[in-house]
Amino acid sequence: MANVLGLIGIVVFIACVIALAAGVTWVVVRLSPAPGKKKKPATPAA
Repeated sequence: MANVLGLIGIVVFIACVIALAAGVTWVVVRLSPAPGKKKKPATPAA
């Protein structure tokens, strides 16, 4: 029985690590600016 609980614990731990990595990745993607939206120098309109 202890072996089964240990295996379930390892599976839960792996799932938590994957969920944490996915959450951090999502936050970084949300907070980082889009590559095409860099500020371009304003050109005078004469």
